[in-house]
Amino acid sequence: MKDFLFLILGLTIIFGSVFLFFGRTFTRDDKTKVIKINNTNIEVEIADTPKTREKGLSGRRVLSEGTGMLFIFDSPSQYGFWMKDMSFAIDILWIDDQFKIISIEKETSPETFPQIFYPDRPIKYVLELPAGFSDKYNIGIGAVVQYNQ
Repeated sequence: MKDFLFLILGLTIIFGSVFLFFGRTFTRDDKTKVIKINNTNIEVEIADTPKTREKGLSGRRVLSEGTGMLFIFDSPSQYGFWMKDMSFAIDILWIDDQFKIISIEKETSPETFPQIFYPDRPIKYVLELPAGFSDKYNIGIGAVVQYNQ
């Protein structure tokens, strides 16, 4: 009887671990990706629905070093961004449909709200990073973002 209980307990732990592992991996892959700019890897949260794009980083207290949010739009256009409900500064990188950075708004602070920032030509992606990140890692206009969809 004692052996049977240990067998059941062991199987429960194994199946529970497998379930948690695959459940966690699926969720992470669904919401985050790793992109690369120059030699810098950045873990990004994907905002590709109207709801996630509207929410963005608003309401958060911080954006950790080495992380960001990648906004993906259905088609190229001149999408505007503002700092509504933001509590920290960010770098905003405008990226065209060829994954090339075409413009950067550096160290954009919450105090700029309600100003809306626009790229000078159509883009398909916007990358928000911690303020100063683009300077710290020498990420500039013309750099190419490596992103595997």
